[in-house]
Amino acid sequence: MSDSLLTVAIPTYRGAGYLAQALRSILAQEGVGFDVLVSDDRSDDETLGIVRSEAGDRVRIFENSERLGLAGNWNQCVARSRTPFVAVFHQDDVMRPGHLAAHLAAFAASDRIGLVASAADVVDEQGKPVSDARVVRGGLGVEDRRFGPGEAIPLMVLGNPLRCSAVSLRKEAITSVGAFDPSYRYVLDWDAWLKIARRWEIAWKAHPTVAIRWHSASETHRFKTGTADLDESARLLAALFAQEAILPSEVSGLRQKAKQALSRAFLTRAHEALRSGDGALARRCLWRAWQTWRGIAGVIVADPRLAAQFAAILAAPDWAARRLKRS
Repeated sequence: MSDSLLTVAIPTYRGAGYLAQALRSILAQEGVGFDVLVSDDRSDDETLGIVRSEAGDRVRIFENSERLGLAGNWNQCVARSRTPFVAVFHQDDVMRPGHLAAHLAAFAASDRIGLVASAADVVDEQGKPVSDARVVRGGLGVEDRRFGPGEAIPLMVLGNPLRCSAVSLRKEAITSVGAFDPSYRYVLDWDAWLKIARRWEIAWKAHPTVAIRWHSASETHRFKTGTADLDESARLLAALFAQEAILPSEVSGLRQKAKQALSRAFLTRAHEALRSGDGALARRCLWRAWQTWRGIAGVIVADPRLAAQFAAILAAPDWAARRLKRS
């Protein structure tokens, strides 16, 4: 579209399950001109047939000649966009009415805004709300706010607070930080947001305008069988603090809080591994939790039941896992 300012780019791979709903929600956006492209990473299901059926000539379709992986396909989306702004939207999420108009209005406030993000709801396979107890909502506050370069960093170091489908980017901003880093698989979006937040202004919209799909086939669920995501988080945080991307007076305190949060994440993963019967993984996660922050020992000791479980892990991990799995 000649009057388009923003491209909604959908990186697809085996997306047949929810893609039709995602496309309908995007094509129903009103009040702004926008382009839609799909970059398919060699799907072997009905993904492209669904795109053609639902969107017809309203979408540009690219079929990758070889598998590019997550970061590669996201970067293709950015490179193939023809507009000043681009939103990488996941194939199983839902865009609420007014989302694109709200983001373009936020960008119009300043040419120094590199990223606009909205709050997001989380829904399950049937589109029903997922409770806060199961999924951390994240976000940058309960009110709309504009952050100067570096100001949002202290709110972003304890975990990724932004949902990719609820983010729109100034193309100049994402390209200025080298796009999405292919050395990451699980935290590539968090890494990009942090890099942009150091150099550009960030606009936060506290009203949810996207529904994120939480389901068993998503990437988020797959990494719970190991520690690859947490290992990447540790690497990302080490790189961030090595660059002192925040004010020197805040570095020490934030580094400590980040270590504590990561240590607790390893502890949670250890407990999940126990409940699934994987004693070896539980033991490895417990060790990583202690390595990351020695104070985690006090957290464990303060809870007698937890202390007993993890003492059993150290002594006999397989027996402990079998026992907890049966309980």
